[in-house]
Amino acid sequence: MGTIIDSPKLRMEIKFASVKSLFTHEETIPSALENLQQEILQEKLLKHPIIVDKETCVVLDGMHRVAALKSLGCTIAPVCFVDYANPAIELFAWYREFEGNQPFPDFLTEISSKGNLDKFPISLEQANKIVKLRKATAALAHKDTAFLLKSKNILTIKQIYDKIAEIEYIATQNGCDVSYSTEADALKGLHLKTRFVLIVPSLTKSEVTEGALKKQLFAHKTTRHVVPARPLFTNVPLSWLKANDLKEANQRLFSHLQSKQIITKDPGSIIDGRRYEECAYLFADS
Repeated sequence: MGTIIDSPKLRMEIKFASVKSLFTHEETIPSALENLQQEILQEKLLKHPIIVDKETCVVLDGMHRVAALKSLGCTIAPVCFVDYANPAIELFAWYREFEGNQPFPDFLTEISSKGNLDKFPISLEQANKIVKLRKATAALAHKDTAFLLKSKNILTIKQIYDKIAEIEYIATQNGCDVSYSTEADALKGLHLKTRFVLIVPSLTKSEVTEGALKKQLFAHKTTRHVVPARPLFTNVPLSWLKANDLKEANQRLFSHLQSKQIITKDPGSIIDGRRYEECAYLFADS
């Protein structure tokens, strides 16, 4: 028993699933996990369902929510089951933005030497193409300048993202702040004197699924899933998430959601301080 939402491009089913049945594919960020745990404890509820592939139970969006629920002793989680094979669900990467005061040539030398990477100057356009084809580990860009970064060994996509995590660590050790942006937003910021962008490759859906099922976690912020629709504010009480009877819990969740009014928001809407690229379905009190 689940609550079905048929959006124009995506069918969604909201129901409870066992926390143990869910497969995550990325590591979490400790500070973000701690903040989320405190938020759940303070509000005594989980605001939004976790986006999960219905065939494999691989988590597409909500790694920190899964980890937080596990740490809080929860046995079940509210999930939104979707068909990952649906081409309307797209998969991209998060580009890394480094903000600091070090001159770009010095920063590049630090990254390449400590990361054991060879560097090659290249145009920004070519850098994007080559990294997407995985003919380089990554590329570091600043203004109109770009350098390919190549490992001295052939790397799998898992090893590439391990190396990307290492580059992030080197950057923070050099006093840089690290943030994550879409490709378009990251490249827009290249004109700033103190901002450097790390261009990274995208995974395929099969790589996400295979890694998760093998319990081989990728580095945090490896994937950026864009779904055409998303349910929000199901607001499930924390006390419900420690139930042992899944069938009974799902009946309770179904009744809870049936009592709500669904408000549809167009893509690009700002909701609770965040801009959503997808169509959002908000559960509100009737």
